[in-house]
Amino acid sequence: MYLKGECKVLFSKFIDHYALNQLHKKKSKKSQFSVPKEILEPIRREDFYQVNTKDVQVNIDYDTGIYRFKSIVTSEFPINDLVSGEVYLHAEGAANPNVIFVHGWRMNSYSKLKSMYHSRMSQLGWNMYYFPLAYHMDRTPPHSLYNGELMISANIDRTVAAARQSIIDLRTLIHSIKQINDGPIILVGVSLGGWITNLIATLESELDAVVSVFYANRLAYSIWNTIPGRYIKEDLLQNGIDYKALLKHWEITDPSLALPKIKKDNILLISGKYDQYISLEDADYLWESWGKPPRKLYNCGHSGIVLQQKKIAEDTITFIQERIKSGYS
Repeated sequence: MYLKGECKVLFSKFIDHYALNQLHKKKSKKSQFSVPKEILEPIRREDFYQVNTKDVQVNIDYDTGIYRFKSIVTSEFPINDLVSGEVYLHAEGAANPNVIFVHGWRMNSYSKLKSMYHSRMSQLGWNMYYFPLAYHMDRTPPHSLYNGELMISANIDRTVAAARQSIIDLRTLIHSIKQINDGPIILVGVSLGGWITNLIATLESELDAVVSVFYANRLAYSIWNTIPGRYIKEDLLQNGIDYKALLKHWEITDPSLALPKIKKDNILLISGKYDQYISLEDADYLWESWGKPPRKLYNCGHSGIVLQQKKIAEDTITFIQERIKSGYS
């Protein structure tokens, strides 16, 4: 029995390491570092991530299943400021659950999310929205070497700005859905999308439930202590930025420094015990900081996003259905 368990651990780690080697075949060819602004005083989270949807028009093309709107936050790349995602509606104006999916870092399509969730949720008649993070998919500038290169990097201030823009854009979508649909709104985030989803949970009271799968917590911790961040860490160290300084600059993006706006029983956290992308220690830190909301621990690494997709889908859907029955009270 021990040998069998040990083999599972080794296999999980091997798969993660193989995937990480493939991931790093595409890396920034030049330093992304830019001298960050001096932090003069603490930033109030509610002000920093504030959303105003009065002047935003979310357009839904029902023939193509695409929604579009212009971000109320501007970046140095106009293409990044145009938000375009996929939507699948079953009955406009009905009280169907509305599930918004937030993908992971470097993902260039929604295929992994769809293979996990789409068919089953479609059968249940749930509305589904697929949301693109800043500098990903159609928001990727032409000169970028890969999706998300400009979202998370050694450019400290741009990373914070990209997180802020992603959160405000996602909150814009949430508020727009609320205007046209009476059904509950559920966020499902995977990996980096889980980090964004967790941040939203500390800001947005319009949410009914959150499911965060193999999520990141403290971004600085991930860059400093896991393999995916090693080249960004090198870039920062070469420019005189240590871990303590990075923690300070990215403090505003730390979900574990604030409590959720929704009941903790309406939050499901899912992690892999042998995750080589995201430290279980940091996932534990968020879970404990939030008062230990419902949680699932899988005997797998980050590759469980693919290898355990059926189980992830079942646990997610069961959790949402239970909350629907209870009225999210």
